[in-house]
Amino acid sequence: MQHIMLAAWWLIFGIIHSVFAAEQIKIFFKNIMGKGFKYYRLIYSLIAAVMVAYILYLNFTIHTVELWHPPLIEKIFVVVAGTVGLSIMLICIHKYFFYLSGIDVFLKKETVDYLETNGLNKYVRHPLYSGTLLFAWSFFFWQPVLSNLISVFVITAYTIIGAYFEERKLLKTFGEDYRNYAAKVPMMLPRFM
Repeated sequence: MQHIMLAAWWLIFGIIHSVFAAEQIKIFFKNIMGKGFKYYRLIYSLIAAVMVAYILYLNFTIHTVELWHPPLIEKIFVVVAGTVGLSIMLICIHKYFFYLSGIDVFLKKETVDYLETNGLNKYVRHPLYSGTLLFAWSFFFWQPVLSNLISVFVITAYTIIGAYFEERKLLKTFGEDYRNYAAKVPMMLPRFM
């Protein structure tokens, strides 16, 4: 039952996160909130952070089942992979934190949408998603328990679905420039040749 609750909370998070990220919902709240709409992203981020914290609390406190006992070589490999994933996440968060979190509302500079094709974006179009998946799967293989498996499957599904909708939004925003960029750079898995 606890595992079903964990999956349900991830599903609720995904639905709420997606609904409040939808353009139609943003327009609706912009009309209601007026000048206060500038705080929308910040409120959205705070709600998401609280929900994720609660879900992770559930994930790590429920009584779960070990799926296998990982050998040392697996642990070494996933520590390296997880460190790479976490590093990618931190680079992306550092670069976009003020904008993504909504904290930029307190800064006096205006944010402008532009097509980012440098840095990690030279290798993949969605480096934050790539880093998140690499870290999440590495953590699962470090501690292969049922609760982690449920979480990593939901995170993976949500990331893939989110990337699909993000791609549509980026095509709408940047048009042919994004189409050309997408033709050269893979979505989440870098090419090494």
